[in-house]
Amino acid sequence: MMAHFQLSHFHLLYFLMAALLEHKVATRRSCEMFHELNISCVQHINMSISCLTTTHPLESLTVKLRKNNPVKDILIYPDISPASEHQRWSVRKHAGNVTLDLKDVRLSDEGLYECQVYKDQDCLNATRFIVTVKECKTLEPVSATLGSAVLLPCFEHPQQNTADQVTWKVIEGHRSTDITQYRSSAKTSSSTEQHKLSKPLFERAKRLENGSLVIRDSVKADEQWYQCRVNEKTCYEVKLLIKVVSDPSTPAPATQSYVHTHADIKPDLTAVLMATITSLFVLILLIICVSLYFKKRRRKINNQSKSRAEILKKLNSSLKAWF
Repeated sequence: MMAHFQLSHFHLLYFLMAALLEHKVATRRSCEMFHELNISCVQHINMSISCLTTTHPLESLTVKLRKNNPVKDILIYPDISPASEHQRWSVRKHAGNVTLDLKDVRLSDEGLYECQVYKDQDCLNATRFIVTVKECKTLEPVSATLGSAVLLPCFEHPQQNTADQVTWKVIEGHRSTDITQYRSSAKTSSSTEQHKLSKPLFERAKRLENGSLVIRDSVKADEQWYQCRVNEKTCYEVKLLIKVVSDPSTPAPATQSYVHTHADIKPDLTAVLMATITSLFVLILLIICVSLYFKKRRRKINNQSKSRAEILKKLNSSLKAWF
């Protein structure tokens, strides 16, 4: 009887613990996708990805990073990463952000990833991101005038010289050809262009000490994507744009219109000149007439003054004789 009671007691405890575990599992918050990111980067750089912003200390959290297609666990923090080849991944917390760091990005790092952050058994956040890795960094395009010399840089910042081995390639679609072997397949549009294309690109192109490339006598067929690679590790891509200007020997319509305008203005200038001369002549004549008028009037006034003086003289003489 006593043994039966103890057995029933243990069964009761077992069922109670099982019920508690089931309740805990039922109330556990599962992971749902809250954020989706598209990340594009260049190989051989270091990149960072934020998984969560939280006030919890990093030591109290569990961070899981998984790569899909195929599914593979990359990192589990604070445990050791499952595979030694993924030791380039690490976790840190900065300014409240739980951040994943990846050193020396490689082309094989492309793919779909999922980052999950747990607090105890609850999933706080899940982030899915797609990583796209570019082989080369794209520089600003370079523009040049047809027939001129053009400089293509191989670095983001100008350099005096470099001891690194630099190679240049021409990119056509998905195919790249070393510039020392490249021959254009473009059709020319003029005899001048055909004459310039008689010299292949590798004869007109020269690499400088700082790794940059100079192309002399640029032609329209040179308008391509160019790739420079430094020590087979770092590479840049730059687009060359060729601007075609009009032939200076051909008179432009605007110049002809300008000439016609000058031809039309010549009669107007003659008419203006004649009107000016006539106006000056009339002005001079008017000045002469006014001068003669005032001169004649002055003479008349003088004569009147003399007549008055003679009259007064005679009057005085008569008065003297009378008295």
